[in-house]
Amino acid sequence: MEDIKKGTTTVAIVCKDAVVLATDRRASMGYLVAHKNVKKVYRIDDHIGATVAGSVGDIQSLIGSLRAEVNLYKMKNGAKMSTRSLATLTSHILHGQRYYPLIAWLVVAGFDEKPIAYSIDPIGGVNEDKAISTGSGSLVAYGVLESMYRDGMSWEEGASVAIKAINAAIERDLATGNGITMAVIDKDGYRELSDEEIMGIMSQN
Repeated sequence: MEDIKKGTTTVAIVCKDAVVLATDRRASMGYLVAHKNVKKVYRIDDHIGATVAGSVGDIQSLIGSLRAEVNLYKMKNGAKMSTRSLATLTSHILHGQRYYPLIAWLVVAGFDEKPIAYSIDPIGGVNEDKAISTGSGSLVAYGVLESMYRDGMSWEEGASVAIKAINAAIERDLATGNGITMAVIDKDGYRELSDEEIMGIMSQN
């Protein structure tokens, strides 16, 4: 049953000083809400994170593989893998599974010399962008992103836009809901925001 739990909305916004990642917390099976507190934002390394949409089983397996590859790279090379390199590796893994595809649509984002984000589809297609949404509620979320995103936003401004995009999807998409998870990746690394911090940003909107 884990393999068919799906449905979500994820958002990634590249700001001038950080990348903001945000997702809802609902997992669905058809018209059933399977879980109300599902993790869809993952730390891959100190400076890289990912959002995920798709099948829970496929996603958990893929995230485990990516974390292992990042750690092996550090052991072999004595340096961190770049966000671009991890996005390329993820693309190759998914493309290699194209005949038996993993049901997983990822956003890989991080901070190397600058904040950056890549959308990677289930067949391995990679696209760099500054405002990305995936999942069943992405059409609604993109409506907010298209109207509110602008270059040069601070991470706080980006977080406010991401929250509005997720909340819009919660209002219109049955498979999206049960709160928001959010992470910020900047020059100091990856950190997830507490519920109190998210509520504080929401109260300012």
